[in-house]
Amino acid sequence: MEPASQPHSNRYSLLTTLCQTRGVLSALVVGEALALIISFSVSALENFWVVLGQVSLLVQFIVSLSFALLYALNGIRAQLSDNIQAGAVIGTLVLVTFMTTLYISYLALFAEQAPVWFVIKSCAISALVAALFVQFMAIYNEHAKAHSAYASAQLDALQARIRPHFLFNTLNTIAELAHQDAHAAEDSALALASLSRAAMNVGKQSTLNDELQLAQRYIALEQWRFGTRLAVQWSIPDMVHNIAMPCLTLQPLLENAVLHGVEASATGSLIEVEVYLSEQSATVIVSNSVSANSESKRSHNGIALANIRKRLAILYHGRARLSQHRFDNRYRVKLVIPRMESFNESINR
Repeated sequence: MEPASQPHSNRYSLLTTLCQTRGVLSALVVGEALALIISFSVSALENFWVVLGQVSLLVQFIVSLSFALLYALNGIRAQLSDNIQAGAVIGTLVLVTFMTTLYISYLALFAEQAPVWFVIKSCAISALVAALFVQFMAIYNEHAKAHSAYASAQLDALQARIRPHFLFNTLNTIAELAHQDAHAAEDSALALASLSRAAMNVGKQSTLNDELQLAQRYIALEQWRFGTRLAVQWSIPDMVHNIAMPCLTLQPLLENAVLHGVEASATGSLIEVEVYLSEQSATVIVSNSVSANSESKRSHNGIALANIRKRLAILYHGRARLSQHRFDNRYRVKLVIPRMESFNESINR
């Protein structure tokens, strides 16, 4: 089940973006660039570094104090429209600039400048730079929204390719069981309901624990078909439930292991599922024995693995890996995903 996450509009709001690490760093860089430009324009070469230090201190103080105030507003961003948020950002920067330069003028730290003109000029520069920065962040947010929508469309398309083949196999299993064991057919139908519910969660977030339970239901379903030919050995740690993972990531790996290791062999196959956890990542290894008959079906396996790789690339931005190897008569698929409780952690990095 997908944990609660912040709404799409709030995730890409101006205040949310500014209060992230990337937004704060961008503001500090823009502020320092502004300080450098001002220093070049008002100072002679011999005292450039002194002026640069003074201006940098002033600008970074204004930026830091403004962001502290904006961070307080971030808690009520859901109640503010985009235009109000933009006005709040510009207004906060101008207000902080006004109060800071007014205090500096009162202390006569810049005696060579007229106090009133110094305050007015500083506020005008602050308003202009803030307006340009807000416009830049708005463009960035629109691009992020478009990229997110495109990624969601890709996930929908990729997930839809998995669903028909998966449902076709399970429906065939129930049809066969209906003629042999009505009670087994009922249990299989309940298992299919759980699997179908997961298949309908297109492009949504699940957990490693839920994915393992889903894979176990699928294996239980397939064991009605293959009996003793299908043997599965599970090596799973106790605590895996908080690790985010896309829906229907493990089940296709088990389905391929059944298809190429069990169905293609007259004697069956031993499927091994191993899960290893570290502080940074979670690793899932699915291995099965292979026979010569399975080689003709290996192209379907490549399609399924390519599908999963694309979904992982969209959600984890290159931080997840899926690899496959063959050692003698065993085929192994290795999945490595970063440990996180939400895909939003990957988006914000």
